[in-house]
Amino acid sequence: MNPIDFGDLFDLRIRLDVLAQEADRRLVTVFGSGISNAVLPGVPELTGLFREHVPRAGRARFDATLDGLPDPGLKYQNAAAILTKQAGEPRVMRAIRTAVLRACPKVAAEEVAKVAQDEDKCRALVRDLDAWTIPRGYERFAQFFASLPGRMRGPVITTNFDPLIEIALTKAGVSAVPIPVPTDSAPTPDQLREATTHPVLHIHGYWTGPATSNVPSRITADRPQLDSVLQQLLTNSVVLVVGYSGWLDGFMKSLRTRVLNEADLLQAEVLWAAYESEAADAIGDGVLGQLLGAPGFTLYLGVDGHELFGGDLAADDTAAQEEASPFGYSRVSGRVADATFQAAPFADGRRPDWADAEPGRWPVLSSTRTLEEELVKCLDSGGGSGVVAIGPLGEGKSLAVRQVARALASSRPEWSVLWREPGAPPLTQAWLEEVRSTSERTLICVDEADLIMDELVATQPHWGKPGSGFALLLASHDRLWWQGSGTYLQQCVTPVIFHGITAEDAVGIATAWQSMGLLPAALSSAEQAAERLAASAGAMATRTNTLFGAVLDVRYGADLGQRVEDLLRKFRDIDLTDTVTLGDVFAGICVMQDTLDRDGNKSMGASRSVIAEMVGKGEVFADGKILRILGREAAVTFAGDRVYSRHPSIAHAVVELIHRDGSAQKVYTMVGRAGGALRAQNAGEIDGFREAYLLSRHLPVPNAVWAATGAVEGTGPLLESRVSLLRALRTEGGERPVKYARDLAKHVHDYRDSRAALRGFLVEFSNCMRDEGHAQTAAGLAALALDDRVGFRLDASRAGYALVSLAKSALKLNAQTNMTGTSDAAGISYVLLERIRGEDEADRFLSSVRTRASLEEFRSQSSVKLCGGLASTMGAAAKSAERETEVRLALEDRLSFETLRRMAERPGRRTGAAH
Repeated sequence: MNPIDFGDLFDLRIRLDVLAQEADRRLVTVFGSGISNAVLPGVPELTGLFREHVPRAGRARFDATLDGLPDPGLKYQNAAAILTKQAGEPRVMRAIRTAVLRACPKVAAEEVAKVAQDEDKCRALVRDLDAWTIPRGYERFAQFFASLPGRMRGPVITTNFDPLIEIALTKAGVSAVPIPVPTDSAPTPDQLREATTHPVLHIHGYWTGPATSNVPSRITADRPQLDSVLQQLLTNSVVLVVGYSGWLDGFMKSLRTRVLNEADLLQAEVLWAAYESEAADAIGDGVLGQLLGAPGFTLYLGVDGHELFGGDLAADDTAAQEEASPFGYSRVSGRVADATFQAAPFADGRRPDWADAEPGRWPVLSSTRTLEEELVKCLDSGGGSGVVAIGPLGEGKSLAVRQVARALASSRPEWSVLWREPGAPPLTQAWLEEVRSTSERTLICVDEADLIMDELVATQPHWGKPGSGFALLLASHDRLWWQGSGTYLQQCVTPVIFHGITAEDAVGIATAWQSMGLLPAALSSAEQAAERLAASAGAMATRTNTLFGAVLDVRYGADLGQRVEDLLRKFRDIDLTDTVTLGDVFAGICVMQDTLDRDGNKSMGASRSVIAEMVGKGEVFADGKILRILGREAAVTFAGDRVYSRHPSIAHAVVELIHRDGSAQKVYTMVGRAGGALRAQNAGEIDGFREAYLLSRHLPVPNAVWAATGAVEGTGPLLESRVSLLRALRTEGGERPVKYARDLAKHVHDYRDSRAALRGFLVEFSNCMRDEGHAQTAAGLAALALDDRVGFRLDASRAGYALVSLAKSALKLNAQTNMTGTSDAAGISYVLLERIRGEDEADRFLSSVRTRASLEEFRSQSSVKLCGGLASTMGAAAKSAERETEVRLALEDRLSFETLRRMAERPGRRTGAAH
């Protein structure tokens, strides 16, 4: 092992300082017993305590069992196991409470045994923060942690039972709560997000809990629920491990798996602080040896946990308390950030960060000034209202709320300005009351406020009272705001429209470009750039994305295609799997946007679940390497829970490029496959799978065939996806659709969803046969699709599709053969469709029937007579179709249209309904 491969205390302090300065990743801290042992019994002493609690009759066996064990850790685990077997879990917990009380001088030595038996007294002692001796390492860590922005403060994980970390954090201004996880009953990621105080996960149990993971079988057991939580916690995180030996417990098994197999995709980094100064001593023959060399894993030697957060990392205690913010929030200050600001990324479309919001860097646009003026009115009245910046994607809302938040944090020091970070706990009355207990006046700032609109409505009676001391500064996509609960908030929240720029705004932007050296080479002056910006924005005024669209036009113009090509080439060099690159995924995002939701205002873009499934991974991976890099490279933005390219022109340029370079088939197939895989997993609407799964229905050929083929690959044995592929093939034409349909017919009952999708298949098969001139078979298949005994119960939608195909097929059959009754079948189908789906829909889909058949005769007849006549007329064709296509429906007697008849008799269906 080369010593250069390892860091030391000096290196680790610098790494943590850089992490704090960059503030772009979450810090998840893992503590072993190393720091707590300064004030609590170590493993050998705790083993002795267990012996004291073993019944006298069992001590000889206890001693004999432990005498042969050389490892102190193994002795400890076996001691806990024997005590559990002989005296029960409560006695083990009493011994642990006895040990923990060693750090509570308030409890006299002679009282420890008595207090240890009373869990309620122990819980009360935790609330007395001054009753405890806190190790210097925890005190320093808490001060460092409290000084970090809220978005950086991830959960703390510990193998310890004691409350010392929570007490240290609370004293430093970060209210913390213990979450015992002694068995595989880990909290879900959603439950962690809903915590209103900072969670500390005690993965081996908590001192006032009912059980611990002391015995070998529990310590080493696999913990799939904890594994799932750890996967979420590692995403976009830096994991700092301090005072932990790394023995192979359930947690270490999970960490090993994630680091070895997924660290790159999760964008996780592990900083392991070992107390030992020699690598061989730190690594031993344990798990650390396997982790060395893994992506993102770094071992630091000779690190004393008590000294780690001292030196340059030590934060002034008073400052830390002033800057500490509620869990999931960052406190906005008026202080100037460091001078390492880079202007180009934001100019090219990256989402803004706080450095971009510093005064004097980017101009305050006219809409932003209006936003601040309206908010100042709210602050002057003592709160109880707020403002929301609303507009399409790319109109400067995110920068505006940051600029206003920063400005008011400086000019209104009497107001505490809190910025909600992604994944923050729900906004509840209890949370507001907790915030009120620390600050009389609080400005709550939320970008993408549409994600918490229901919470804002539910708590409006609390924050929305005149003079409540709460004010809101929000930003939201306009459509998501109004389609959500925005109308319910109108009395309290003033909307400010962000759409387009003024001539003054254009001058400000161009001047900023010039001062930062970002003026396009083709433009000779800021004045010329401003004129181009204003003209471009004016030309886009009737469309969305005016501001960023104008910026792209002026900065790149005709060269945008080349920039997109360079960007895609860069992404294609980043492999996500053996077959999928980041460029493929970005192209998939662009395909969905360009096809379904060009301007990002329909919530039909790619969801995180779909993006993750493009590489065959869970949703957590989308937030890791994929979206982290795409966001950093100014490639994507977000509207609600959907992901889009930064501008429609970028999405369209990418789609054109993949068609030119021959990669389109791979991308369309990948998107369809992702949607199909989620469909097979019974994903819900919240996962946003449907747009990808049914993408083929919105595409021309051959794109539709590629996407539908992918959906079939993703779903596995589902007939539904194959019906979509058959529809796409029919659009393509030729002999292929009929051949594919005939092959499906022979095995139609082998699919998991055959009963649910059978009617749809018969209708699509009917359409294919009619296109190929087989009108009689087509009419028979459509008639079979209406029979009561085929598949699941007939509904109005399926009946509509089948009646349309039946009418068209009957007309074509009549033209071919002039057979008696075929024209009547078309007219009856029209009238039944009219009664079931409405006059407008019947006229829309069957106008050819209306002009060629006499309908008044059929309109005067009852639905009973119409359905009976249709069954008689089409009976022979249905039987023939069943035999000819080998679809095997086993309908021996005449057609049965009883369900169709009942739907046609249902009142109120005459004016038309959406198909």
